[in-house]
Amino acid sequence: MNERKIVPMTPELQARWEQARKETEAELPDLMKLGGRLREASLEETVSGHLRRAIHRSSRELAEIAAAAGISLLQLNEFLSGERTLRSDVLDRLGAAVDFTRALSQQ
Repeated sequence: MNERKIVPMTPELQARWEQARKETEAELPDLMKLGGRLREASLEETVSGHLRRAIHRSSRELAEIAAAAGISLLQLNEFLSGERTLRSDVLDRLGAAVDFTRALSQQ
């Protein structure tokens, strides 16, 4: 079992921690907007919305799903957030990557 290691908070560590906190705080509004877009896009009652839900429920990593569909991870992320549409052949490959027909029957 791993033991917890206590490290003293040196001024250097304090400065690094404070910088990381500020960066995280600055990113939070954008992350909240992205989360809202992801939620909204996945709730669509469309084929794309159902596919997005199947992708989110898949046990496969997003990078693995993107590779199986022959698209970049950026393209997949933009599809999931509703910022990008995809050609029907790409949607077919995404569906195959997450066994979409089986996922649909479980919804």
